[in-house]
Amino acid sequence: MRQDGRALLLVLILVLLLGGAAGAYFAFFHSGAKKAPPEVTHQLTLSDLIINLADTDKPHYLSASLSLIVAGESPEEVVEEREAHIRDAVLMVVSRYTYGELLSVEGKEELKRELVTAVTEVLAEHALRVEEVLFTDFVMD
Repeated sequence: MRQDGRALLLVLILVLLLGGAAGAYFAFFHSGAKKAPPEVTHQLTLSDLIINLADTDKPHYLSASLSLIVAGESPEEVVEEREAHIRDAVLMVVSRYTYGELLSVEGKEELKRELVTAVTEVLAEHALRVEEVLFTDFVMD
């Protein structure tokens, strides 16, 4: 009878462990709170940007194209309307960098962060914001 008791105890422990694991799974992955739907984003391209860099010893320039990932409703219309302001913001930010700063990955990442901020400021009154900047062309001389 002693082995029957151990077998029953083992079965009960297994049932409790499996029940606890199932409960934890449902509590963690199937909580009653609904997740918000992902925000709509659009990709907008700015091409053929040629920008003088801030170097004083020797003239350098950046020829670039970039895509902006913009969150919000109908950014195409706003971007078309505000394209000159967006391009101006990009030019003003990029022209503060030197050739040496943009050679490094860190310099490019910092430039992306500054572009996100600058272009978001231009689009903020239209309830749009830049989520990400992607360089599609990046040539310096």
